[in-house]
Amino acid sequence: MIQTNKASVSLLDMDRSALAQQLKDLGEPSYRSKQIWDAIYLRYATTFTEITDIPNSLRKNLETRLQISPIENVMIQTSADQSTSKCLMKLHDGEVIETVLMRYDPLGRKQARKTICVSSQAGCAMKCSFCATGTQGYRRQLTSGEMLGQIHAMAKLAFQEGSPITNIVFMGMGEPLANYGELHKTLTRITDATDMAFSPRRVTVSTVGILSGIRKLTLEHPTINLAVSLHAPTDKLRQQLIPVQTASISEIIATVREHIEITKRRVSFEYVLIAGINDLPKHATELATLLRGLRCQVNLIPLNPVDGVKGKRPSRRRTLAFESMLESAGISVTVRAEKGADISAACGQLRGDLLGPRPLLPTDN
Repeated sequence: MIQTNKASVSLLDMDRSALAQQLKDLGEPSYRSKQIWDAIYLRYATTFTEITDIPNSLRKNLETRLQISPIENVMIQTSADQSTSKCLMKLHDGEVIETVLMRYDPLGRKQARKTICVSSQAGCAMKCSFCATGTQGYRRQLTSGEMLGQIHAMAKLAFQEGSPITNIVFMGMGEPLANYGELHKTLTRITDATDMAFSPRRVTVSTVGILSGIRKLTLEHPTINLAVSLHAPTDKLRQQLIPVQTASISEIIATVREHIEITKRRVSFEYVLIAGINDLPKHATELATLLRGLRCQVNLIPLNPVDGVKGKRPSRRRTLAFESMLESAGISVTVRAEKGADISAACGQLRGDLLGPRPLLPTDN
């Protein structure tokens, strides 16, 4: 049984000005703010005892009032090939989420990358038939501090390995655009030049197609990358795979087209390949027709079979044939490399292994 921990104010919920004000209220000199900020965001301190360049009396005072991160690591597993680490994290109310650190070796002209996959909700209400999280039900929204806590924890792990995080993707548990208010705060924090100053061009937000959220992202974060989880070329098939529909495919494509026209950015379409369901030649033809003329890339993701999820992984031959048909039609396409299969790295899988299905609660967005 996972015990809850007491809720308190987290420093990760504060920007620089809020932290400075907190210390001013305690009667501390202004330079203390920079000392603490640097300890958290440059050295990734997780406890006040690690911040050794401030007085012990201040450390003890802060410990009674604040916590650095609102999350607590429960367990971490790393794949045998060392490419993927998955962390199970506990929130103050006992809810459990997952975060993944993926390491990519340099290929061709590309540099080595370290990518954090962030959860935006505890559970998910979209019920995608191929997703382990979708079988567990929706629990609640995550706060900005809880999203930043995931980034902070995995950035610390990368820092200890000697190289920094290069990319952040909001593709973990939950639908990010169904939690747009807290997502907006998080994106603002991590990309603001006076805050965490992470390049927005290295940040990606994934969505099943919440149109209002896409439009807000377009206007408020135009340099953030957009990924749309499509998974089918027709509404009828998509309804089978994603029971909770947000919009028709034609509406999603129209909104994505507007996004591209305004931002001048390429959009990614995520497409989970499920044997005999959406990986047939006719599906590749329909998908190519649907996306023709769009500035986009398709990421093909062969299904990662897990308990409770229906469907089978297509053969390598079938996957490459689907890829080839899209390429022949002039669509930019990649096949995502599988990572972390030996550590339950599919979204929601490790959480499901620990907790089992959770009751479905009403969404609060």
